[in-house]
Amino acid sequence: MTPKLAANILRLMGWGFIIFGVIFVTIAFAGIDGFARSLVPIFDWTGGVPDIGLTREARWFAAIMSGLSAGLGAFYAFLVAPLLNVSHSQTRQIAKRGGLIAAVIWFVVDSTGSFGAGVSSNIVMNFVFLIGLAAPLLMVKFPE
Repeated sequence: MTPKLAANILRLMGWGFIIFGVIFVTIAFAGIDGFARSLVPIFDWTGGVPDIGLTREARWFAAIMSGLSAGLGAFYAFLVAPLLNVSHSQTRQIAKRGGLIAAVIWFVVDSTGSFGAGVSSNIVMNFVFLIGLAAPLLMVKFPE
């Protein structure tokens, strides 16, 4: 895979994480959480979404998660992806390694928490996103 294609895929994945974060931060606001809450069954198809109010803590954790998701997306879209196209080989390798490490840490922590919370369907979704982040970094071939 060319550095340009790998960078474009990572940019797209990064923007996906950013958009996800922006949409899901609305869960923190009781008056505008309807759209995000209606999307929950897409990510948790294993159980029904109870029609109960969210606690203050749940809204707060959703805000934190949304911010971290958007920040992770920005990391890939605005740092890792552009660095794959620079001419300095050591910089490209650092971007590649850092992107892979970040993806694995995100996957392990998020998936472990999802398992602990009883939402195993999110592990499947995480795996799809892990492939989208890791595959371009593993397959990129830099010019010599």
